[in-house]
Amino acid sequence: MNWSNLIGHQQIEAWFANAIRKGRLTGSFLFVGQPGVGKRTTANLLAQTLLCERNDPAEMNPCGDCEGCVQVAAKTHPDVTRVGKPSDKSFIPLELLIGPPDARMQEGFCRDVRLRPMRGRRRVAIIEDADFLNEEGANCLLKTLEEPSSNAVILLIGTSEQRQLPTIRSRCRVIRFGSPRGENAVRLMRDVHAIEASDEQIADAVEIAGGDMHVAVRLLSGEADKLRDALRSQFGSKTPDPVALCRIINAHVEQSGKEASKRRAAMRDVFSFAVQHYRQQLRQAFDNRLATLHSLNRLDRSIRALREVDRSANQSTLIECYSADISAATTGDRGEIG
Repeated sequence: MNWSNLIGHQQIEAWFANAIRKGRLTGSFLFVGQPGVGKRTTANLLAQTLLCERNDPAEMNPCGDCEGCVQVAAKTHPDVTRVGKPSDKSFIPLELLIGPPDARMQEGFCRDVRLRPMRGRRRVAIIEDADFLNEEGANCLLKTLEEPSSNAVILLIGTSEQRQLPTIRSRCRVIRFGSPRGENAVRLMRDVHAIEASDEQIADAVEIAGGDMHVAVRLLSGEADKLRDALRSQFGSKTPDPVALCRIINAHVEQSGKEASKRRAAMRDVFSFAVQHYRQQLRQAFDNRLATLHSLNRLDRSIRALREVDRSANQSTLIECYSADISAATTGDRGEIG
């Protein structure tokens, strides 16, 4: 992996190259963009660039073969600290950030960021699921983000600025990653995700997925065709059958297996398809006031459902309520499902 493999983000590469050459790459950065667009790839490339033991960082050409590069890729480098949300948790536990109650600031992310480099010249600290920082967790990071060690670079990875607390946003430089389109989307799907599909099919999947490349990859699998056809039959109806819709969604989720993250991904597939479907309906029904209102309510409900998936809502309750609301063409605005 090198910077030439980062598809569609040449401006971001150029910005980091300039900052490194001028010796100004310090502080905290918030990477935002849809899943699968290259945020984690950029974080890893940046870590390899700074910690490569053969090539100078200013060259923006990590060798990939030295022990430093290999350890970054294997997530074992002693100067790279990583924190993410455990699959069985709704938020990043406070203990991962500042240590357990009996060892506050003696362990955890905030302590590790301030350590002197053990092997390389810099420390790189990565929070991989910044969307899942609760208020307590975010607050304990504020001083670390505002006053990081001079040799440390802190990278937070999220999906949007709106999902971060204002106190986090104000202490980070925001780096926005747009979703690849056109030739870049085709190249990403074929070269990185090994998807064999036509340019038109890839463009359609990326649009349906709303730029979420992980969802687009799943939509391009042959197994997704049956799901899309079943959903179209319901979403295209003036009054979808809530029982049938619930059955379709549950079958797709059950097929994904028992792992919580895969089941959430399966629900995300459904709701992403619904969002795009109702957007198309709105464009087609602009001259029919009632149809427009129904499509708008269903679009709003589908967007709400996506948010509830990310908040680890109860699966069966979410699917049941969503199916009923889509049938009734209501937004479901009666409080978040928890």
